[in-house]
Amino acid sequence: MRLLFFVLAALSSAPALAASFAADVDLFYFSDNFSVGSGSANTYSRLMWDIAPMIAVDKKAQFLIGWNYDSMAFTDSPGGAATTLTVTDMGPKLAYFINKDRTWEVAFTYDLITKANYTSGSTTAELRGTAMKAEFGYLPQMWEGIYVGAKLNYYKPTFSEQVVSTTLTKVTDGRTTIYPTFSVIFRWD
Repeated sequence: MRLLFFVLAALSSAPALAASFAADVDLFYFSDNFSVGSGSANTYSRLMWDIAPMIAVDKKAQFLIGWNYDSMAFTDSPGGAATTLTVTDMGPKLAYFINKDRTWEVAFTYDLITKANYTSGSTTAELRGTAMKAEFGYLPQMWEGIYVGAKLNYYKPTFSEQVVSTTLTKVTDGRTTIYPTFSVIFRWD
């Protein structure tokens, strides 16, 4: 709760420091369908996206702070038996643009709220916890105020609670994923 208060206080005081706003949007989609002969197909898909409205906290608009919301969907169907994990996260995001042109970005997100739905066969569970994501990317300016490029992302959700039906249990589940994204940043300086 203190962290949320700190983020809100920083966001509300930032306009006095700099009047630069940004929206960071990232997207990744992957699908693979492998079949041999007349057997069942093995399919795998990933859909990951996030959006983060941010505000600059320095005069050069190289440091930005904001709020990230994302969704990660993992579907694995080896031999036709589907297993899905769909995660939604939200939390504070800190971004730093390394060079003066603001094309190289390093960012870190700590998702305070992470919820997931896990389905495997007849088992369905809700998972709860936190997540972290680190990003590194290059986004050159394409048009006035629009930067387009790619990022490499490291994403790690950690789940501490699992709800099956109405039964809550403590767990230590997690997943680690490294993936690229197509990225767009809209800047209003």
